[in-house]
Amino acid sequence: MTDNHTHPDESSLAACSHARQCVGETAKDPRSGERGYGNAERLLVCVGPSPTTVKLLHRAKQMAAAFGCEWLAVAVSSGGEGHASNQRRQHIAEHLQLAERLGAETRTLIGLNVADTLLAYARSRNVTRIVVGKTAQPWWRQILFATVVDELLQRSGEIDIYVIRGQGESDDNVEPPSWHRPGKLWKQSLATAVIVALCGLLGRLSRLLGLAEANIVMLFLLGVVLVATRYGRGPAIVAAIVNVLVFDFFFVPPHFSFTVHDAQYLLTFGVMLGIGLLVSTLTARIHEQLTATQMQELRTAALYRLTQQLSEVSGTEFLIRTASQRLREMFPGEVVLFAREPNGSLLLRFGEDTSVAGQPINTQAAQWVAMHNQNAGAGTDTLPDATALFVPLIGTRQTIGAVGIKPDNSQRLLDPDQRRLLETCASLIALAIERDLSLLEVQESQLSVQTEQMRSSLLSSVSHDLRTPLAGIAGAASLLAEQREQLPAEQQHELAVSILDEADRLNRLVGNLLDLTRLQAGAIPLQRELQPIDDVIGVVLRRMERQLRDHSVQTNVPVDLPPVPIDEILIQQVLINLLDNATKFAPAGSPIELSVTATESALVVEVADHGPGIPLGQEQRLFEKFVQADQHKRSGSGLGLAICKGVVELHGGRIEALNRTDADSGAVFRFTLPLASVGMHKAQHNGNPS
Repeated sequence: MTDNHTHPDESSLAACSHARQCVGETAKDPRSGERGYGNAERLLVCVGPSPTTVKLLHRAKQMAAAFGCEWLAVAVSSGGEGHASNQRRQHIAEHLQLAERLGAETRTLIGLNVADTLLAYARSRNVTRIVVGKTAQPWWRQILFATVVDELLQRSGEIDIYVIRGQGESDDNVEPPSWHRPGKLWKQSLATAVIVALCGLLGRLSRLLGLAEANIVMLFLLGVVLVATRYGRGPAIVAAIVNVLVFDFFFVPPHFSFTVHDAQYLLTFGVMLGIGLLVSTLTARIHEQLTATQMQELRTAALYRLTQQLSEVSGTEFLIRTASQRLREMFPGEVVLFAREPNGSLLLRFGEDTSVAGQPINTQAAQWVAMHNQNAGAGTDTLPDATALFVPLIGTRQTIGAVGIKPDNSQRLLDPDQRRLLETCASLIALAIERDLSLLEVQESQLSVQTEQMRSSLLSSVSHDLRTPLAGIAGAASLLAEQREQLPAEQQHELAVSILDEADRLNRLVGNLLDLTRLQAGAIPLQRELQPIDDVIGVVLRRMERQLRDHSVQTNVPVDLPPVPIDEILIQQVLINLLDNATKFAPAGSPIELSVTATESALVVEVADHGPGIPLGQEQRLFEKFVQADQHKRSGSGLGLAICKGVVELHGGRIEALNRTDADSGAVFRFTLPLASVGMHKAQHNGNPS
């Protein structure tokens, strides 16, 4: 190896192996200015359309193995080739695909200068060695233009350059540019001739108008730019040379002759030809740069739209459908998506009606991809008989599944940029599905925690509330059974009443639990009928005579109230729970007030007491399950008000709790019941004989 320029052969590869064995010695002294080997090394190989690239890639693979380092395969699109043919692009795509199979990381770069672009990327990736092929070029081109190898050697700096000479390479193996092909040559030649002739006619017109020769030269340069923009560098070079000849023949004395009497025109010809060549080259490169930039912009826009759509959709099924339809727009053809089920098997979730789904080999390819996290199928060495290219959907925790693409144009499978775009889309889809599954798991976890908390609260509350009446019943019944003969009749009556009260309390508790369960399950059907509210209140007061014996109930129910569409049994339960709640907190002997008022659209029912009132900030929490106004006074299970809220909302009304605003202390529970029809209510009100 001489400085930066070397021709590695088998002996040099052996030297590379020896250098790899010396890694320990090189890396021992961190103060040394020498670069270490091993993991510090990175190799880059330049990929082109030439058949020599195949040998170059295999040699680079051997060198990377010898040095024990990773390696990159990079292709540069400079625009210098003009409008590159599809076959030329296909050669580059095939070479990049071969590099991927050999274990390289591939990348396609865009730059005006191949050497500068390669070196800039190499330094950004900490590349220490660059492998490039040396192709045969004409002697005049080597004199006039510096080759990529020469530029790399001059500007590489600390990066080592390995130059490998191609074997068996001939010009026959390299496809000519598109402007050399017979099929397009005559069309481009004709168009170039038309543009040159048009420039000549415009120049003649300019001469007749008395314009200076500099303006005529600008017209010919404009023609070169037009040819370069439309047909590339080759036709533009021809146009530049022909324009110089036309300018000499028609506009330089002596006219209609290529003889030049004034030597200064030779400089004009040279400058004109040089500018024409330069403009044609730059125009062709700019056109190629524009095309490549547009392609990148389209890919970026496609990824943005895919990300935006995935972020707006929730639910695994909707995500799969949205993502698959978006892929079908980005890669025209057939798309299938396999997703992993909870039991670990793969299930086809999109593309059931495609030809891909009808081939068993494609299902095997999808399963292999999901298992090994590698691409497989058409265009690869793994299961190449498959009719689609399959890419794994790799999430952060596991592989979600696999997506298969069968494009209308099979050449798209060979394009590394298209593959990279597909892999990026697959990653976005996998992350979106995994995110949705994670949210579902979080919701299930929260539901499980809430269920456990509810179960604990239910057991804690019910265990106490069940034991209290059962203990009272058991104690009174035991006393009656054991000492009935010794107890006076009045005490026996008190014990019997106590048993009855505790049994009624236990019955209400069990009923509340059943009603709450039915409300939460939505299993309570409403049996709506028009009912006078005063009749419902009368039934409730008769049923609660024993519970209300220590309180007087003051009712304020107008006689002209319209009937209300309600389920009578459920509304009775609401009033019973509210009155029972008032008896628990209101002092014995204090009155309980029950009033009803009517608005245009609803009846308003209020139950007020003279107890301690509701603690500030607890007005709405009282209607939650197992919440009590006084946590230190175990006077109930905290289910009655929750049932009231559920029943009232089931009727389309609302319920609230507040403290009294008059001089007395106490709580007020108010709920509304919507009326069936305002017009009907007005008619009934007007027809009331009172």
